[in-house]
Amino acid sequence: MTIGYKLSQEADNDIADIFDYTEFEYGLQKAIEYTTQFSAVFIRLYQELELRRSRDEIRAGLRSLIQNKHVIFYRILNDHIRIVKVLHSHSDIPRFLDKS
Repeated sequence: MTIGYKLSQEADNDIADIFDYTEFEYGLQKAIEYTTQFSAVFIRLYQELELRRSRDEIRAGLRSLIQNKHVIFYRILNDHIRIVKVLHSHSDIPRFLDKS
């Protein structure tokens, strides 16, 4: 059974950084709770493909969803979605996306 999404290396690193920051600031349990939510959101994105915001102004085919204080950027592919980046909503988003 496919889970419907795949993480880019950058997105995987983003989630690890979010975990580390949350653990440092709020403790291990909060870090686990907060970052575990991302998997459920990624599955929901796959199930509701076209319902999220198109971000063609940043890059063609890019879409996004705000989850708590983070913005999830992804692309719809043939049989799954690819999570490109997970950035804090106060980040310089265009700058970070130019790197990926």
